[in-house]
Amino acid sequence: MSNSKEILHPDSAVIKNSATGKVVKKTDTQLWKVFEDEMKKSSPDFIIEEVRKLNPEVRIEADADRWLLFSSVDIEKLVLPEWFYYNQKNWITNKHTTQSGIYGSVHVYPIEYYDPELV
Repeated sequence: MSNSKEILHPDSAVIKNSATGKVVKKTDTQLWKVFEDEMKKSSPDFIIEEVRKLNPEVRIEADADRWLLFSSVDIEKLVLPEWFYYNQKNWITNKHTTQSGIYGSVHVYPIEYYDPELV
């Protein structure tokens, strides 16, 4: 999930990007659509589902609540969703490819570390 957004209230007419301090009103529909899209695409559930779709031959388990993905192949061999990349600091992330500064990331570990009883 994002580390750089602050929703003032779920039904609020505004959202404040804490990284830039920019406030966007829902009346600015084009910009609001960018924020909504980037919030959706930055969720762990979205990232994990996209990685699964792009890697059907790979065994992938996940714990979206803790932003964890477990893969049967090395992270460098995974096909990642468009606009996502891997680095050791942010793992699978879209941190530097968003228009709004809203980003998500998922940590990836070998499948051997997956414990279904902890999920």
